[in-house]
Amino acid sequence: MTITSAEAQLSANEKLTGFPPAVAESYLAFAESGDVSRLDRVVLGVLQFYLAKPPQQPLVELPGSTRLVEDLGCDSLTMVDTLFLAESLFNIKLADDELARVSTLDDLRGHFQRHIAGSTALTA
Repeated sequence: MTITSAEAQLSANEKLTGFPPAVAESYLAFAESGDVSRLDRVVLGVLQFYLAKPPQQPLVELPGSTRLVEDLGCDSLTMVDTLFLAESLFNIKLADDELARVSTLDDLRGHFQRHIAGSTALTA
């Protein structure tokens, strides 16, 4: 399934209200260009938004080996919220069992890169 830039703008306005502006800007930039470097800021920005106690620095600045549960206090509700929003933003469907294999920031990055950047989910 594809999503146009206009649909991405509408989606950002509806689903990213209250998120830091950099998250919405990166989402729109990714929708326009397909630039995978923008994907991290979106996915990690969404995760950071849902964390009960986010770290002082943005997640994109933390090492990839940072553990979601042990280091960030990520719980299953946070992961489900992150997954649902990502599915909605990128018009993809992720299997629930895939979530169990995601334990670090690098795992999370790779997970979404495989499902989003490797597909034709977004088009200009």
